[in-house]
Amino acid sequence: MQLAEWVRREGIVLSEEFLRVDGFLNHRIAPAFIEQAGGEIGGRFAPENVTLVLTAEAAGNVIAYEIARRLDARAVYAKKGRAATMSRPVVRSLCSPTKGTTTEIAVSQDYLTSDERVLIVDDFLFRGTTSGALAEMAIESGATLVGFAFIVEKGFAGGREALSRFGVPIESLLCVTRMDPATGAIEFAHEVSAVRAEAGDR
Repeated sequence: MQLAEWVRREGIVLSEEFLRVDGFLNHRIAPAFIEQAGGEIGGRFAPENVTLVLTAEAAGNVIAYEIARRLDARAVYAKKGRAATMSRPVVRSLCSPTKGTTTEIAVSQDYLTSDERVLIVDDFLFRGTTSGALAEMAIESGATLVGFAFIVEKGFAGGREALSRFGVPIESLLCVTRMDPATGAIEFAHEVSAVRAEAGDR
């Protein structure tokens, strides 16, 4: 099954901005979906010699592991809150667009060093807040940022524009352009492009 078909079949449109995917991606996990998505992202970044796949707890953990496995790299997730036992933490405060709350995320510099080539991944690209904070943390640690990768990008939310300041590739497997909570319809960018191309051929 194609990833777009999977999201359309099992995703639940909650509003024009929010899509629930916890039935197969970030609460209950469909291994076949993760394997397919991880393989696609891993293939795109194989030339970058990635040594570390970085994400934030907890939605990105599973896909980060699969991509790291594909790239023969290690996966690290930024923990929520400051663990008392964490050595040399790099910390950022985040406001969650879905929960409306502020939390801290932290990564130990023992695991995020200047020798690493870092790929930042997550399940969604929305406004780019979390991924931007992870990028800043990687740069602060002296690591080399090689790119961002997402399974689903909400193309209407400005996240790609927010991350463009880092000057590295931004890859998403699916780009949602519109969601209709009344009907549950999900529109993807490649479908819009196809319609425009057909119109141009007439």
